[in-house]
Amino acid sequence: MLLLPAENGISKKNPPYLTIALILVNIIAYIVLQTNDTKVFSDASEYYVQADLLEKEKSVFEDYALENRGELYQSIHNNQFLPDEYLIQLILTDKHFTQYITKLSTYSLEWRQKREKVNDTLEETSLYSYAYYPSEPSIFTAFTHMFMHGGIEHLLGNMLFLFLFGFNLELLLGRGKTFALYIVSGLAAVTFFSLTTTDKYVPLVGASGAIAGLMGGFCGWYGLKNIRYFYWLFVIFDYVKLPAALVFFYFLAKEYIMSTISDDNVAYMAHFGGLVAGFACALIFKCVLKGRDKEQVEVKVPLAQPANDLKTKYDEACLAFQQLEFDKARTLFSQLIERDPLNIDYYTKLYALEKINPSSQTFNELCNRIVLRNVKDHQFAKLTDVALGELTGNGQGLKVLPAETLIQYSSHLVKKGQLHQAKPVINFVVKHYDFNEQVPKLLFQFGLACEQSDDHMTYKKVFTYLSKKHPETFIGEEAKKALAKSS
Repeated sequence: MLLLPAENGISKKNPPYLTIALILVNIIAYIVLQTNDTKVFSDASEYYVQADLLEKEKSVFEDYALENRGELYQSIHNNQFLPDEYLIQLILTDKHFTQYITKLSTYSLEWRQKREKVNDTLEETSLYSYAYYPSEPSIFTAFTHMFMHGGIEHLLGNMLFLFLFGFNLELLLGRGKTFALYIVSGLAAVTFFSLTTTDKYVPLVGASGAIAGLMGGFCGWYGLKNIRYFYWLFVIFDYVKLPAALVFFYFLAKEYIMSTISDDNVAYMAHFGGLVAGFACALIFKCVLKGRDKEQVEVKVPLAQPANDLKTKYDEACLAFQQLEFDKARTLFSQLIERDPLNIDYYTKLYALEKINPSSQTFNELCNRIVLRNVKDHQFAKLTDVALGELTGNGQGLKVLPAETLIQYSSHLVKKGQLHQAKPVINFVVKHYDFNEQVPKLLFQFGLACEQSDDHMTYKKVFTYLSKKHPETFIGEEAKKALAKSS
């Protein structure tokens, strides 16, 4: 039975930008990284048949399955009705078998050359590069698998559920908490899949675990409250009100039962782990928000000041500025920022005051605050450019800003795709703060962004630096792999 939430409508005042962004990321990832997979596997399979490699590798694959994949071995051993095409598909989609067989020394040079050609072709697939394998856990693929899918039907089905549960949860929790829940649920799905699967060599792909987290989060937020759902059972469909917690246990039971009776390739226990994580996250967020509401009732409400108090203080500060009472104006604008830290007008006026003495510590501190605010609020972008331009122009430069600020700002620019603007800041960070533990991660993000923008020269420089400067770290290893794949 299909159950879909029908309690809330899409808010025009608060559109589901995060949900739409996640959908677009998944679709773009599929188009850019996966649409060529079918052709690559087809080419590899065609050459595999032409090279007559199945005759050489069939018995080796059975030995490998007996050693590593017991259930697979039972299905292929002495199976006279197993089509060669299906067996070839099993062999070519098994990333670990390609590693296993290349270590053998029982075949001729001619065979080895043919097999290496097949392997080189398979390395171009997203399954080999971005899928998560429990047999070789990787933080990188733990994230990338969430944006890969097994086919167009898998993608479309997931995006439907992502939209229906995503916009509901975004409306209830806000974008930040919804995104955190999505990521945590995806990672929990990976973990649970790794712990429960009997075949560690089967890859995990798809956003299903993270989306299951949205489903669990929706149920966790509403708890025992009756929620309106649309249900569809065969030819019967209608609306029904059910306790959200009851629906959560229905989802759990469905995934568990399907994992025991189904013989398909769906990772039901990954869904199970995502559901549990999403439900738990929603409960935590709910408790935190209740605690804050209680604190506001007990403490903040009695201390509240009149609504026009900020305007009065602002007018007073502007008047002091006009009358050249700079110390008084500076104090008042600083107080206004403490009261309302999101109002850019306060920062602009205070910046004009502090700019009178651009070599002062207070000016540097204000510039630092503006840059950090820009990371969270795009309306500060222009003021940030002005502030950084002033620091550069007066000879102080970026050295007056903390490394953490520069790293956050650079990462923000990279995420927005402003690579040209980020490059000089990153160069400065690498030159002066290469010891900071966040720098390798920043460079890795920058390198990937350069590759996506077709700046292959910068991409190779960055990844070469990472592979040499941090060879023993996870990021250094990933950089080496990326360079080897691109060469």
